[in-house]
Amino acid sequence: ETEWHLGHAQESLPNRRGFHRSLVLLDGGGGHFDDTPIFEHYGKANWLEDDQPIGLPEQFYSSDFMTDRLISYIDETPLEQPYFAYLGYTAPHWPLQAPPQAIAAYESSYHEGWDALRARRMQGAIAAGVVPEDAVAVDFEAGMTAWTELSAEQKRIETRKMQVYAAMVSRLDDNVGRLLSALEERGDLENTVILFIADNGAEAHTMELYQANVGWVAENFDNSLTSIGSRNSYVSLGPSWARATAAPFRASKSKISEGGIRVPAFLSMPGSRKGIDGSYMRVMDLAPTFIDLAGGNVPAEMMGRSLLPRVLEGTIIYPSDEVIAAEAYGRRMAQQGDWKVLLQAPPYGTGDWQLYNLAEDLGEQNDLSDEFPERRASLIAAWQQYADEVGVINPEVPI
Repeated sequence: ETEWHLGHAQESLPNRRGFHRSLVLLDGGGGHFDDTPIFEHYGKANWLEDDQPIGLPEQFYSSDFMTDRLISYIDETPLEQPYFAYLGYTAPHWPLQAPPQAIAAYESSYHEGWDALRARRMQGAIAAGVVPEDAVAVDFEAGMTAWTELSAEQKRIETRKMQVYAAMVSRLDDNVGRLLSALEERGDLENTVILFIADNGAEAHTMELYQANVGWVAENFDNSLTSIGSRNSYVSLGPSWARATAAPFRASKSKISEGGIRVPAFLSMPGSRKGIDGSYMRVMDLAPTFIDLAGGNVPAEMMGRSLLPRVLEGTIIYPSDEVIAAEAYGRRMAQQGDWKVLLQAPPYGTGDWQLYNLAEDLGEQNDLSDEFPERRASLIAAWQQYADEVGVINPEVPI
């Protein structure tokens, strides 16, 4: 159950890619109460069960419905038969929408604004041991507004957005609990590997304000204060709340600074080591890991590495002297240990390579290029080697 994002053609659908049962939203960004579409075509969002279109029930809410369907698919599976299940919730993706009772639980929350939330999230991250005690939160970036500069009405509207976002996450959490309870009732829970992972950094895009969407949103939705969060609204979280939720990191989804690529993940597995693990692991490691778990042979050409040695024995998967490189939308990075070079066009960067030491500067605020030119040059060369090996094609105009 997921936003599929892997093609609409029959040969690309889940039932042609190894899944016996599936419920998918072919488009990203669909509504959570109905088939409100993503902005790309303004028709209806395409939900399929297996390979057939499915009508959504009147009481549909995405997180609830997807969980119901996955539990039913698991219950169809013989008790002694191993299975792989993938649940890719569409929440809390925009549009921000949640059941009224879920929103009501946060009516008294977030009125202090995003600056106060950023400080609390930073304190919480330090207390949990997720970031070092001397870490400093990035406090301002392109597109952000100081809370004190908003009018009273703007503050109420922005507060409501964060309340709805929190309600969506809470509802998702409730549904994960329902799924775990269903596994426990079947007797599967103690013999199941469970991975929970976010797919990208905080979402800062204000999709309802994009020039191509403004008219469509105005004609079809009511984004007034009392409507925000309902099926009749279409709003997103925005950069200022995104920054607050992602302290201490820089930038957000689609960027390759730490705020775009560092995400929380939780793994529950019989025999696994417990505690916080900040070592480098990548999404591309998941396929080799699950193949390894199933006793299969990981293809030699598959990028990524099985994480089982890490979670079972503590083995380092990516040594500190190895260079890891990546790119997205023309944005580029290469990292070796704590050292990282980063290239992003304004306003998310300078348009030239910058050098950071993440051990001392998680927020990527202190460019050390002038102090360590040789290290910078070495990492840039390593990125170019990676680009040549994988065939990177950069956009003609940097994004």
